[in-house]
Parts: sequence; structure tokens; C-alpha cells
Amino acid sequence: MRIDTHVAERSEIPPNYDSLVAKLIVHRPTRREAIATMRRALAEFQVEGIRTTIPFHRKVFEHADFISGEIDTGFVDRYFMNR
Repeated sequence: MRIDTHVAERSEIPPNYDSLVAKLIVHRPTRREAIATMRRALAEFQVEGIRTTIPFHRKVFEHADFISGEIDTGFVDRYFMNR
């Protein structure tokens, strides 16, 4: 697991911040292992003071089609838009 960020504790993020304040990366031998590791990392990840996309990503990593690899560029629109 690796976290890339420029933000540290007590950093100030301006109101027009770039939504990518941190990048969480995992690597495991299989897709299922990588997904399990990412799910755990997302469950433990804590960011305070701003809204994040962590809840969205937790849903993605729990979706059966994502887990099985049955996804395409329409995946997010089909399952997560206007819900």
C-alpha cells in the first residue's frame, strides 16, 4: 500500500482545492487480494475537514461487477449516477 499526497496534518486546503489531495495505491498478486486490501485501506483511511470521494470508492470496491472485472467506461454512469 502506498499513499501519495502533498497534504500534511494541519495543512490548509483552499476552497477551490483540487479533488486529488491524496492517491491511495495497493498492489497484490491477484485482483481479489488487491480489492480486499483496498477495501480495508479505505475503511481505515481518515481525512478530516473536507469531503472526500472515499464513500464512493468504497461502494465501487464492493460492487459485484467491479470485483469480477466486468466493467467498462459506462460502469459509473450505469450504477452510480443519479442515485
